[in-house]
Amino acid sequence: MEIKQICTAAFLLANGWKDWRRRQISLPLTAAYALAGIVFSIAGHREIQDFLIPAGTGMMFLAVGILTGGALGMGDGWILLALAMLLSTGEYLQMLCLGMVLAAAWSGFLLFICKKSRKTEIPLVPFLFFGYLGGILW
Repeated sequence: MEIKQICTAAFLLANGWKDWRRRQISLPLTAAYALAGIVFSIAGHREIQDFLIPAGTGMMFLAVGILTGGALGMGDGWILLALAMLLSTGEYLQMLCLGMVLAAAWSGFLLFICKKSRKTEIPLVPFLFFGYLGGILW
């Protein structure tokens, strides 16, 4: 496991725990991760095409959060934008897809087994963490 993977997993674990417990993320940690991602990407001569899809996806999540009045948390958008600074397009999309599938499965469990309502909020970042782990272990 390389340092980039360890830092990303630690970043998602810390923010995922905070999101699960308090429905918040750490903005200073997110900004530090994004800045480190920018530095790492520049030093590694990352191609702009590899940056645009993840960054565009993160900005889309932020826009949806604004347009829906917070139905999709702004913190999720900031996390996804920060992850775009470091992860390749393949890693990013794999983590996002696996995370969304896991979040959907958890939502189904809450709806059908626990009899929660459709309005029950769930945090996304913990599922991104597990999606990222699944992607690097797969």
